Amino acid sequence: MKAKILGGLVAAALLAFGAGAQSLTPLPVQPEGLAYPTGGWQTGELPPESKALVDALVAEAMGKSVKDVMGETRGLVIIWRGKLVAEAYGKHFTPQTKQISWSMAKSVTQALVGAAKQAGADIELDSPMPTLYPAESKAAVITWRQWLNAVDGMDYHELDGDPNPVKSDVVQLMYGGGRFDALGYAMRAFPLVHAPGTFWTYSTPTFHMIGHALQVSLGTEGIEEESKAAFDRILFDRIGMDTVAEFDPKGTYLGGSLIWASARDFAKFGYLYLRGGVWDGQRILSEGWVDFARSPGPATNTNVYGAGWWIIPAKGPLTHRQNADSEPRDAFHAGGHEGQTIWVVPSRDLVIVRLGLMPNEGENWPALYEWNQRIARAFPELPA
Repeated sequence: MKAKILGGLVAAALLAFGAGAQSLTPLPVQPEGLAYPTGGWQTGELPPESKALVDALVAEAMGKSVKDVMGETRGLVIIWRGKLVAEAYGKHFTPQTKQISWSMAKSVTQALVGAAKQAGADIELDSPMPTLYPAESKAAVITWRQWLNAVDGMDYHELDGDPNPVKSDVVQLMYGGGRFDALGYAMRAFPLVHAPGTFWTYSTPTFHMIGHALQVSLGTEGIEEESKAAFDRILFDRIGMDTVAEFDPKGTYLGGSLIWASARDFAKFGYLYLRGGVWDGQRILSEGWVDFARSPGPATNTNVYGAGWWIIPAKGPLTHRQNADSEPRDAFHAGGHEGQTIWVVPSRDLVIVRLGLMPNEGENWPALYEWNQRIARAFPELPA
């Protein structure tokens, strides 16, 4: 009977979120008798066969400065099999210090949409997402799925953008012409130039648009305090995550870039995905939402992005160097400007959080990706 029920759930998830889920590594279950970390993390020991290497990799990260490859690490948390087994902080940073997410907020926004859907909001992945575009425009028919996969077609350049801050799309969006009205600026500055669903662009304004649509779906459009309360109710309070979300002066949630939380709380967020969107016996994220996040999107110009999360393709070459290209390939992650990562590894029952400061140029990102993978490889694989 259990097999029939499980088979039905898998079939339903594949229909709802795409056949790519068939090849995904199963998400590990909560260890029996272990409490969820809503009120705080239980501590544990590193596995004996992993300890020397993990300790050395933690020391390596903590010994670097901003000028070194991979930059300065300001907060580091490792969760293995549901327990905190390693933790370190830079000078002036503590387990309680809230640090900025930058683009890890995109992954948080994807979660908030899944939590709102689970809570009963009118969100259907293949229905048009509410926006401020005119009803007769081609943008009005872009679906939630296409926005979340970042295949909306916007002419926006961030990873491949102009390094000159006066000309940079992201700098102008955040601190130039878009600082008072992110959505209005994005609609003027970044026209739709690709057919929806055909071309992937890593896009902060895309997730600002999703943030606004989330507020519409929750009935809190343009109202900062009510939006924050709703976010807490459907997600953050339920997993014990103390966050600060930022809004522009129009009251729009800046879902592409600005969430503040501690390293331990970012680890709770990663753990929610490791456990398939379920927390302490309660479904927080809609059924299949995590698999949607870690499955490839529809555009042929990327194999490194799912829905609000970075993924590693089973086979190379990578379409963009903004990811690891090594084992374990089931790892998926939230990533943010200047070296923020939440690394989730189902095959090792592992979450790694690294918060820091590093230049985006040169070998910094490849080094950080491979550091995360070296940590992951140090832990034993779960039995098949």
